[in-house]
Amino acid sequence: MADVDGRVALSYLLDFYGPLLTEHRRELLRLYCEEDLSLSEIAEQMSITRQGVSDAIRKARAQLEGYEEKLGLVARYLAIDRQARACMEALDRIGSGDAGAMARARQALEDILRIER
Repeated sequence: MADVDGRVALSYLLDFYGPLLTEHRRELLRLYCEEDLSLSEIAEQMSITRQGVSDAIRKARAQLEGYEEKLGLVARYLAIDRQARACMEALDRIGSGDAGAMARARQALEDILRIER
């Protein structure tokens, strides 16, 4: 499961910062994350060694993580998404008679606004 979570995290990084990578590294990561190909399959398709694929993915991941460390766009997006979902859940409960739902929705929206500042 950790590998799946790692690929999901890497996919987010690729979505946000992929254009900053070389075309070669971006394609390797695309095949790895989006096509879910193994290192051997990528190596065969890209006509390089399996070790070359592994090294390139490791370097690209480090590069993307460096961008995230400096810019924090993925963390910010995930925080906003989490708060928006909490707001939607609270708003859904308003119709069901949950008295505190409006206050929770308001709080979630205030949290989103704080993230945006």
